[in-house]
Parts: sequence; C-alpha cells; structure tokens
Amino acid sequence: MSWSFYRWVWRLESPLHIGMPPAGILNRTRLYVPARALWGALVAEIARCQTDGFPDYADVGQCLRENARFSYLYPAEETDQGWLAWLPIFREGIGLGWLREDMREDHERILSDREFRRRLLYTRPGTAIDHGTSTAAEGTLRETECVQPLWRDERGDFCKQVAYVGYIFVRDNALEEELRLVTEIFVGGDTRYGLGRLVLSGTWEQAHNCFGAQVDLDESHPIIHTKHLLAHAEADQGQIIGAWEMIAGWDLTKSDRLVVINPDPLWAPGSVCQRPMKFRIDEMGIWRADI
Repeated sequence: MSWSFYRWVWRLESPLHIGMPPAGILNRTRLYVPARALWGALVAEIARCQTDGFPDYADVGQCLRENARFSYLYPAEETDQGWLAWLPIFREGIGLGWLREDMREDHERILSDREFRRRLLYTRPGTAIDHGTSTAAEGTLRETECVQPLWRDERGDFCKQVAYVGYIFVRDNALEEELRLVTEIFVGGDTRYGLGRLVLSGTWEQAHNCFGAQVDLDESHPIIHTKHLLAHAEADQGQIIGAWEMIAGWDLTKSDRLVVINPDPLWAPGSVCQRPMKFRIDEMGIWRADI
C-alpha cells in the first residue's frame, strides 16, 4: 500500500521546551520538534481519546510506528504565501544558520544560529525548594530556554504568531481518520505545567514535496531525494558537511528509562550532502541512507 502525504501547520499556544544538552545552569532547547517527540504526543492524545479507562499507549504507539511517518516540525511565520518554515542549514567554515524555505536559493538571507535563536527564545528561571527551610535548595538554581509563542523582530519587539510546519505520511485509512480528529497536542518538557501546547491551524494540505525535496511514496518506507538533511540522518561521514549528535530519549516503560535512539552518532538537521542522496524515513523519523 502506498503512502498518503500531507503538510500540516501547528500554532504554538504556550512556551515550548525540547531538551538538548545543557550549558552550565542553562537547560537549552531545540528550535525544532523531532519526529519522535511528535509521535509520543500523538500516541498520548489518541490513546486517551479511545477509552475512559487506562489508555493503551503500547498498542497505539505500535500502530503509529507501522502506519505513519513524520517529518520534523520547524518554526514558521505567516506571510502572504501562507505559513513558511525556517530551516537549518550548515555552511562550510561558517557553521549553522537558518533560512526561510522560500529563500532557499538566496544564501545572503541566512540568519546565524545566534541571531535566529534571539528571535524565538526566552528563559524561565527555576529552582527546587528545600522543604525543611522553605528556601531554594542549594545548587538547584537554573534557567530553562523556551520557544515563545510570538516572534521577535529585528528590534526585539514581539510581532507575529509562531507556528510549526511539517509533513505526515499515512498508509492506513482508519488511522488517518483518527489522526485527523487530533487538533491539539502537548509536546516536549513540562507539559503538565501547560508548556508545549500546539493547536492545528486549518486542515491538512495534500503535499507534493517535503520542504522542496522529491518524495517516493510506493516503497515500504517513504523515500526522500535531497542534499539538505532536515532530520537526524545516518549516512557515510565523507559525503556530508554538518555536525554529529548522539540521540537519546525517555521511555518510562523500561527499567533503564534513558534509551539510546541510535548506537552511533547521527548527522544533525541542517547538514548538507555533497551530492543528492536517497533517504528512507524510519519509524522514529530518522533518515537512513537508501543505497
């Protein structure tokens, strides 16, 4: 069975924190939403809607792994052309930058990672309380980076709504119907405190490419033809310019709750291949070179 393929837009309605390695007392955040985090949020929402009892997270999660694939979600701003995503891109000798998808041929418009983060982020202070003294526990003062729901302009003033844009691939009609009913999800850290609320904007749009890349839908996994990696990817190191990362995530059903997603480092989003390559999207949204 071939895959159906759609573009969707999620408005950010509360601060969002997607954890990455900290810097001292600063808990840093990613600017994008990985496919695995999106998968987890959708599993939680669908499972809770299916029953008044304890949700069957395992079965719903397995169904999504087998019959759905997700791109990463990237921050987007609304323009006359609709919601347009800002995408990461590495440049040799310069490093990571960000470029809006309608400007992909105009590298003069790339924003540095530092400048782009200033447009989206703010920090939330926090600490643990020592119940014996009702004061801050020693050594627990920290700050947490969050993507805010409004963009800052060049002057630092709040201006437009922040949204997240990505793509979904589905090959089961019943699952697609269930997914279309989901209009609100909570993604990332501290969702119990209201963080990470995303609300679907409009309807799913039939897609013809994935952020400009050609897509094959008739294989067992969706296939992306591209030089520009927009997910964590596995490929030979000599073919790509970018950065490596080890990826891990939490799985509260296991005794060792911190699970390594891939045994080897993966290329980070924004890495650029020396030549066009084919990648299949696996169950957790990792792009794997299709030889």
